[in-house]
Formats: sequence, C-alpha cells, structure tokens
Amino acid sequence: MSNYTKNFKTYEEQIELMKDRGIKFNVISELEAERVISNINYYKFSGYMKVFEISSDKYDLQFSKFIELYEFDRKFSRIVFEMIEKIEISFKTNLAYFISERTKKIGPFGYLNTLEWKDYSFYNKKTRKNEMKKPHEILKDKLEFKKKITEYTARNTRGCIESYFDKYKKEHFIPLWILIEVIDFGMATKMYEESVKDIQDKVSKKLNISTNKDLDFYLKSLKLIRNIVAHNGILWNFKLISRLNKPLITQYSDIDDKSIVAVLVVIVEVLKVVDSKYDYSELRDLIINYFTKNPEFLYKFGIKNKKLDTIKKLLKIETRNKNMGIINKKINKKWER
Repeated sequence: MSNYTKNFKTYEEQIELMKDRGIKFNVISELEAERVISNINYYKFSGYMKVFEISSDKYDLQFSKFIELYEFDRKFSRIVFEMIEKIEISFKTNLAYFISERTKKIGPFGYLNTLEWKDYSFYNKKTRKNEMKKPHEILKDKLEFKKKITEYTARNTRGCIESYFDKYKKEHFIPLWILIEVIDFGMATKMYEESVKDIQDKVSKKLNISTNKDLDFYLKSLKLIRNIVAHNGILWNFKLISRLNKPLITQYSDIDDKSIVAVLVVIVEVLKVVDSKYDYSELRDLIINYFTKNPEFLYKFGIKNKKLDTIKKLLKIETRNKNMGIINKKINKKWER
C-alpha cells in the first residue's frame, strides 16, 4: 500500500492548483477565492467540485459555479434540518405520550419498568416459535436502559433538569415527558423499535403512516439525513444505501428512490400531519431557481426525468384535515402558469 505524500499548500498554492486543473476566476477574482477557501476547507469544497469534473481532476468552469452549488446545498440543508426537527419533536412527543399512557398505573417512573412497554419476544429459528427472552437478559436490558438515560440526564445542561433535581432531591430519575426532551433522535427511534406493537401502531397512526414497519424505515432515513446535516455533510446529491420503495415514494414515479428527493417526499408527507400550515415556498423557490439554471444536475439530485414538474407538485402548499384525512390543496398559481 502506497503512502500519502501530498504536502500542505497555502491558499495561494491551492488557487494555482485549481487554475492548473482548468478552473477560471473571471467572475470571482483569485483574491476573493482565497477568502472563500480560507473559510471553507479545500477538502470540503472539493466534494462540490467533483460533480463538475470533465476528466480526472480536470475542469472547464468558473470558480463561481462551485460557490453557487455550495450555497445552494447549505441553504437546502438548513431548511431540511428545520423540517426534520419538526417531525422529530412530534415523533418524540407521541412516543413519550403512548409509553406513559401504557405505564400510567405504575406512576411517573413507570417507563423504567421496561417489561411494561418493550417487546422482549423474538422468533427462535431452532424451535420455529415466538419466545420471550430469558429473565437475566431482560434484567440486563433494564439496567442498560437505566444507565443510558442516567448518562443523558447527567450530561444535559438545561436549567429545567437542574431545577427538577433541586426541587425533588430524593429522586434519581426524571419522568419520561421530561426525559424525551433530553434524549436524541437516535435514542428515541431505538425506543420506538423496541416498543410493543400497540405503541408502534399508535405512533404511526398519529403520524398518518400506514404501518409501523414503514414508519420505522422512514425514521431511520430521517435520522441519517439529520446526522449528515448536523455534521455539515453534502446533502443535495446524497444517495441512500437502501431504496425507499414504500407507499409514500412509489406515488412519484420520476423520483430516484435512493435519492435525497425520496427522503424529501417522506418529510413533506409527514409534515402534512405534523404542521399542516408549513410554508414550503422558500424551499420550492430555492430548488426551482437553482435547477432552472443548472438542469444538468437534476438527475444527480434525484429527478429521473430531469424535469421540475415533480418538485412543483411535491412542494405545493397543502393543508390536511386531520379528522377527515382530506387534503385541501392551495395551488400556487406562479408554478401553474
């Protein structure tokens, strides 16, 4: 295996390297480009450059095109993160509610008795029967669960946690409706995966997802995208490993079911229930404006027919009557002309 031999380069040397590779600085000057790469790691920036490559490390393009894609992706990521956050809050709220409802007879700390809400059954391939885990395995899981929530509570800096323990000095744990504000999306989705079918059904029904298995699948995708954005990853052309070949996606035949647009469909469909008045105009205008100028990237974005009609259809402003399940579409005339 060969060794890594690339040496440190100054900003000026990085600009020279780009020029040697065919990148031009007529729209944005070399001096301004230096300022840009002094605030955006060249390695991160190279991830956006790659899609413009005409051959290995060769380009025929203005530096401004990379900036334009970078800025689009950052704005796109910000909006997607905001949308996922709304879903996360609603999901966690409902999960805590239905677990608490199931354990209410035990009291505010009933959730600590995981036997009351976790599914400890499993399919034994040898006996070909559904069986319960052994008592020592259940006890181990209980203790691990308590350890995890204690760690989440201990490292949380919110004033409400400190106030709670200051007021209730004899307590060692917090009620689930407080804990749900402390744990992250990953911990919450794991609790959902391990909960009994009754709880899963109620949460999925509340979010208007047909089955708990579909919701579980969608949550994994949302969690992944949330983590990518939280760590400043490139989102606009992200590809999932597994296809999102579920009912919400299959209604859009022109969408690549491994693309970020497939995940966007899930987000929009769930938001119809979570926040029926959410305004998609900023996201819609951002996508329309960028890909009208750069239609060659629509396929990489996830639109197989390379047309914006799917995005216009998806991001119309809609409201849903939660009781009747009727969608009242408020069509934005701008995109119908």
